[in-house]
Amino acid sequence: MKKNLMVLFSAMLLIFTAMPALPAAAEVTAEQEASYELPFKVLQEDKDEVSVAGKYVKSPAQVKVEDGKAVVYMTLLESQYWQSLKVQDGDKFVDAEVVSENAEEKTRVVKFELKDVEQILNAKAHIIVTGIPGLGEYDQTHDIRFQFDGSDVPAEEEGTDVEETPETPEAPATIEDGDYIIDFKVLHATEDKESAGMARFIEAPAALSVKDGKQVVSFALTNNEQITEFQVEQDGEFIDATVVSVDEEANRRVVSFEVADIATIMNAKVTVFVAEANHTGNYTVRLAFDQDSIEPVATETPETPEQPEEEVTVSFKDISESWAKPYIVALAAKQIVKGKSSDTFAPNDKITRAQFALIISRALDLEKQEFQGTFSDVTKEMEGFVYEVEAANRAGIIQGDAGKFNPNAAITRQQMATMIVRAIEYKNASALENVETTVTFADADQVSDYAKDAVQLAVGLGIIDGDVVKGEKVFAPKANATRAHAVKMVYNMLETVQ
Repeated sequence: MKKNLMVLFSAMLLIFTAMPALPAAAEVTAEQEASYELPFKVLQEDKDEVSVAGKYVKSPAQVKVEDGKAVVYMTLLESQYWQSLKVQDGDKFVDAEVVSENAEEKTRVVKFELKDVEQILNAKAHIIVTGIPGLGEYDQTHDIRFQFDGSDVPAEEEGTDVEETPETPEAPATIEDGDYIIDFKVLHATEDKESAGMARFIEAPAALSVKDGKQVVSFALTNNEQITEFQVEQDGEFIDATVVSVDEEANRRVVSFEVADIATIMNAKVTVFVAEANHTGNYTVRLAFDQDSIEPVATETPETPEQPEEEVTVSFKDISESWAKPYIVALAAKQIVKGKSSDTFAPNDKITRAQFALIISRALDLEKQEFQGTFSDVTKEMEGFVYEVEAANRAGIIQGDAGKFNPNAAITRQQMATMIVRAIEYKNASALENVETTVTFADADQVSDYAKDAVQLAVGLGIIDGDVVKGEKVFAPKANATRAHAVKMVYNMLETVQ
């Protein structure tokens, strides 16, 4: 029973966040007193495409002529969650009248007047879902639409079918070939707000690779264990996203998929299985990519070859209040780190695995060699960091997973600590001898096994010290690190190996 409720809950969220409007039925006059079936579709809110919401409203509906008016009798399924159904009547919405209810079968029959089969009938559904462990109360009203098929409805005269004029699609946004970072939001299925449930499990920003006009987006799912399926809508069908890599220790999975037009909001479906509760949930979300956020990968890019080493003047206008200012100034002066622009550093922005490898490679002055193709997802065209990534791999600082490096994934604090300790081992292994620490993090059990030793060593060396939250020292090992964190850790690393 619990599993059925969870499945329903998930599906109901999908439905009422993606429900489209209903087209009206053909006009029926008093002279046409009759009863007949009227098929209909439940469409997505902003597209004339079928929504999964149709599974919770029985089609066809029954139409009866009462007092010269066409009245639709519609059956709602899983009726315990339906608080009300309102249909538009002029400039207001009126309640559909409840005709009957069957608690055992969980159905409810409602009726409302249908004035014109050829016009979309807007409606509002009030849904309340309670009693689902861990999910609290879901109480929302959703705008929906029904589309009736009036082709077989009796009419005064033939020719009531309306041929829809297809909209001329806008030309997709074009982006030059290359590798980029792009921000995005995970939106509610039907409302223009972030999905409270799924946004925290889909990591932004995403990587965007463009080659020969083909646009491929990839990002990390931060709950690999429970997210069993991730699908995106393409050409009206939902297809599985390609699994790029899986890190079971970090409970992360990177997926990728093609995007025809970055400017268009993309529908996605997520299937979640919670073993402890033995339930499966299915969720629909929308991915809204921010074209204005697109920037080339590793914007801290390339040093000019053969440039004599010299310190430079630092004038980032956004670091005056940052706790990391002294570290940023010190490393920027040595050109180990660079700004996002000539006068901004963006200390609180996330930093990717490739960008951090790039900084470490510069800091240690690792030797760059010809492209080796060490990682399948780090290509020769990624000139902003490919040589530094491969240099860091040769030094044993980065290892990757199953032949991939996931260069555009945001780096976590424990991954950063691990790379830092490996860098110290490469440069001066003796610095790691007899390191002791009495610091114990309250969230130490959340540190992945592969990173436990590195985290303890980094603490003992004074490279990391965690944060105090509610009186307890925590490390937040799986939280995404910022550019400020990266600079401080690399600065401390250099102090340790010198």
